Amino acid sequence: MVHHARSSILPKWYAEAKFLQSESMRMVSDTTDNFIFGRIFRTPTNQGHRDGNHLRMSFCHLEFPWDCNGVLADPPCDIARIVRDIGIDRCTVDCTLVNGRVADSVLSGFEKTGFVCERNLEDYVMCLDTIVTLTESQRVRRADEKDITGVALCNARSFGYTDMSWLVEKLLRQLRQPDSFRVYALYIREQVAAFAVIYTPWEKSKDLAFVQVMGTDPEFRRQGLAYEVLAHALALLPKGVRVYLEAVDPAAIALYEKLGFAVVGKAMSAECWLPSLK
Repeated sequence: MVHHARSSILPKWYAEAKFLQSESMRMVSDTTDNFIFGRIFRTPTNQGHRDGNHLRMSFCHLEFPWDCNGVLADPPCDIARIVRDIGIDRCTVDCTLVNGRVADSVLSGFEKTGFVCERNLEDYVMCLDTIVTLTESQRVRRADEKDITGVALCNARSFGYTDMSWLVEKLLRQLRQPDSFRVYALYIREQVAAFAVIYTPWEKSKDLAFVQVMGTDPEFRRQGLAYEVLAHALALLPKGVRVYLEAVDPAAIALYEKLGFAVVGKAMSAECWLPSLK
């Protein structure tokens, strides 16, 4: 393993957001394998989707959000072959902080090993540092196992998924960990029109939360439902909690800003996958 000569103190927003993202995925994965430069998630029920059976390479591993002093590690030069040989067919390479030369070398290695790489992907990291006064909604309730089918269907329709079985399995795992996941459903005419999942890592950090996913059924868009369900979820969080999320779409960013979120950083990444996945 080769290390950069100079240690790097990770920005607070990066350390906390990456910790939350990684831990929220670990909590619903079958197994995880940790490396100094990333974490492999295995979810056999969801083998072809980006949330399962893939390596998230961050060039650093954050077990706790306050572990932000350290050295960014270069992965082994043959990491792409290692990933392929152990049966992981998708890798997300976080290029936010790492030297551009190192990132290019890693991505070129994946391409030479048969992976297709989509580079220069941008996600805006947003944080709600102080939760303002928000209104709870009578149309939103905290979901339980009776709501699984409705929430999973809303999720599938929101993001265009054709296979709903893995969404049901993932949602079931979240609902069975109520101290770590808060799932909310907004009902209109007995149908889940919008939903939100909030990850709360109280065992490791009581002052952080993460909006893992939220969506609105296309049939009910442009009615302010995304704002309504997320405002309800945020209103029920304890005071003093910092809430993170990631956003790409300008309209989504504008929505989150109305709720008090502000952009605190920009995450750069690349997606590498074997052609058989597409």
